[in-house]
Amino acid sequence: MSYKQLEHYLQCGKKSTIDKFLQRLGSVGTNSLSHDSYAHKAAVLIQQNEFTKKMREDTSLLYFTADLEEFMHCVERKEGLNDYFSRLSTSRYTYDNTFEFYEEMMIENILYLMDERKFIFFQMGVPDYMTSETPQKRVYDAHALCIIMIPRKDSYDCYYINSHGHTINTQHHYEFIISRKRSRKMKLSEPADVVFMKALVAHINNKSDIKVNYDGTSKHTYRGANLQAGDAHGVCFIYPLLIWYNFGKFYTKSQVLETEFGKIEVPTGKSLMKSGKFNHFIESMFYSFCPKHFEILQHQYNLNAPQQKFSQAMETHLEKDTYHFIKMLIGPYISYIQQSGFKQKIYSM
Repeated sequence: MSYKQLEHYLQCGKKSTIDKFLQRLGSVGTNSLSHDSYAHKAAVLIQQNEFTKKMREDTSLLYFTADLEEFMHCVERKEGLNDYFSRLSTSRYTYDNTFEFYEEMMIENILYLMDERKFIFFQMGVPDYMTSETPQKRVYDAHALCIIMIPRKDSYDCYYINSHGHTINTQHHYEFIISRKRSRKMKLSEPADVVFMKALVAHINNKSDIKVNYDGTSKHTYRGANLQAGDAHGVCFIYPLLIWYNFGKFYTKSQVLETEFGKIEVPTGKSLMKSGKFNHFIESMFYSFCPKHFEILQHQYNLNAPQQKFSQAMETHLEKDTYHFIKMLIGPYISYIQQSGFKQKIYSM
């Protein structure tokens, strides 16, 4: 059965409206914290159809949900973190003519996959990442993130991606809701994301003979352009899905963009990450959705501009063109995963 690649559907981003695209995405569970969904099955098919041979064979995809409020209570009390991480579970699908769904304990699963020297990609849902005010009450807002664990010679490197990019540096606190209208902020010495990741990696290292490296810096934590700059629709869920697609395609293969201003060649993700250019690798996954940014991109590549210049220019572009950028992200993706080849496999019993 033949499949059209995501790039084939890029023109779909110019059609319809954001609201209609969001309705279609909601119908297949892309913006849901549920792990048993069409969208999860589609991610498995993406691995089989789009990944390079090595990444197809050596990568495991796990979904998990982290209750950040509970985690922060443990941090505040300085107790209970071991129990918190020990209770976390992951979900995964396998596909061999039919889909099989598994739920397993997260830490045990990680240790097993590390022993097998697998690349581990986590789709992470947080139901209580931050808070916002509604006319009736203060509520928690959900957020979608991802974590990548990459085997090295005798250890693992761990990478964390929040689509908010460098703006996580402003979040040295966590906000607890204590009543319908009131909240309380707990101050933190580092961004909340980094506090969580350091605690998770420390827990894994306490259980494993294989060391996991994560230091909270931009070497391991995405701090590039805020990819949601100007996003008023809350499409955070789309970023981990597109990162999954591009990670499998371009970790071991360079990405080539043919533009009217010339060819842009992005080195492999492996080489970028090893040379400390993790931010550049993540940003490059979204270049094809920014055709109006190609001229500036080409100019920056010709000048061999520093990474910060790439990030600043991209964020400025996204702030100005956010409506079209969001359409370019969500329209092609939903059309891609709803093509007939995907539907036939996902809906067949």
